[in-house]
Amino acid sequence: MLLAQGRHWRVTLLRKHGCALFVLGKLAGELEELSAFEVEVPLTRWNSLVKLAESDRKLLGGLLLDHADAKDLVARVVASDRLLGELQRVVRDATVALVEAGALVIAPASGEE
Repeated sequence: MLLAQGRHWRVTLLRKHGCALFVLGKLAGELEELSAFEVEVPLTRWNSLVKLAESDRKLLGGLLLDHADAKDLVARVVASDRLLGELQRVVRDATVALVEAGALVIAPASGEE
């Protein structure tokens, strides 16, 4: 199921694996070698992904590093302002789509009522 799509990023839900697949599309110029970069982020780590995508580039890179196959490309992906900006947008869009699909539930943090 397609969750979000931007100019460079495409996010799909892999229900069988309980994760979201982020795929970079075709890129031109200096980022061309990053084309087809993929990372599967488990839905159990989604909260961390949302927080880190908006706050800390290095920690986001660490989270992506944990789940990417092409670990050598993670630093270049996170270092690109253009790719990071769009990644932040598709994470927000994918979060809305996951909630609407019932794959993700928004609940108060433990201890809050």
